[in-house]
Amino acid sequence: MSQLAGENGAFPRLITPRRAAAAQDGQTYDAIVQAARELIRGVGYTSLTVEDVRRRAGVSRATFYFYFRNRTHLLIHAGNLVMAELYEVAGRHYPDKDEFSRIVLANVEYLRVWQRERELLGNLFALALIDPEVQEFYARCRIEFERRISGRIARLVAQQRIPDVNPDLLAATLSSMVEFAAYRFFVMPNDVIRGGVSFPDLVKVLSENWYRAVYGRRPPVSYDYSQHALHDGA
Repeated sequence: MSQLAGENGAFPRLITPRRAAAAQDGQTYDAIVQAARELIRGVGYTSLTVEDVRRRAGVSRATFYFYFRNRTHLLIHAGNLVMAELYEVAGRHYPDKDEFSRIVLANVEYLRVWQRERELLGNLFALALIDPEVQEFYARCRIEFERRISGRIARLVAQQRIPDVNPDLLAATLSSMVEFAAYRFFVMPNDVIRGGVSFPDLVKVLSENWYRAVYGRRPPVSYDYSQHALHDGA
């Protein structure tokens, strides 16, 4: 896959030269990144300071800058962990479920991570439009997701289980649909998508359109979307 892909198809963590040189002290790195994630959830990225992070992590400023150049560098590393979680939940297998239910469950779990990490993911999404370093990181993450989706679509085409289609184009379209819908639903509360739209409504629209686009069939009408609720009611 991309530069972020591991041999087993997993979504590996970013490793900086400084961290590699101090691999024996990985707990310090983890503590700083975890502190950043917690603070971003609490106060937002725009209010985040190096001083806040290093105090919460219990490290000195010198230690912080040993691992990270600045806030943006830290955001990318914190974001990589969240992207890895998105990659994992979106790729879970549900062997006891039918094709449509698997699509719904993948979307639900992906969106729940967006709900919990909306401050971090929202800032990554927005900064990727203007910051070259974030843009390069986010692009590699997007490629990772799209290549896995494309591979699955290509296998379905080869097995003649779905109509012939360009797997890369369809994967990019579907991935963008869910990603941008998540951004608008969780990060832009005054957006039109939040006007009376419930979380089950969002899951329904995304999953049914994904199913139609891939399988070329109408989705089942009896699926109970109300069973999928957000954990904190956001």
